[in-house]
Amino acid sequence: MGQEARAWYSARTFYKWLNWEGRPYEERVVLFRAHSLDEAIELAERESAEYAREGELEVLDLVQAYRITDGDEEEVGAGTEVFSKLHPSELPASSFLDRYDSGPPPTDVSG
Repeated sequence: MGQEARAWYSARTFYKWLNWEGRPYEERVVLFRAHSLDEAIELAERESAEYAREGELEVLDLVQAYRITDGDEEEVGAGTEVFSKLHPSELPASSFLDRYDSGPPPTDVSG
């Protein structure tokens, strides 16, 4: 039995900036070709460590990987879904989006 064909995977990684005012968090999704989900995670962890060294970032201990294609014959292109995650929640849509919005918090202009 031969080795499984390489498929495309996306990997979501998280960081804390150490040298930027406010020390924001960063979330990235990066593509990899790998033979398995475990290999994709290993590749993401290595790339993540290198990215963090170059940018003076702290790597947070979470990698989420997502298989995009079934093998070598499939290519990634415009409109290809690279990540998906379901969020069970009873929140109304506006509250849910507020929770996951990556922008700055709203300022109080009433005063």
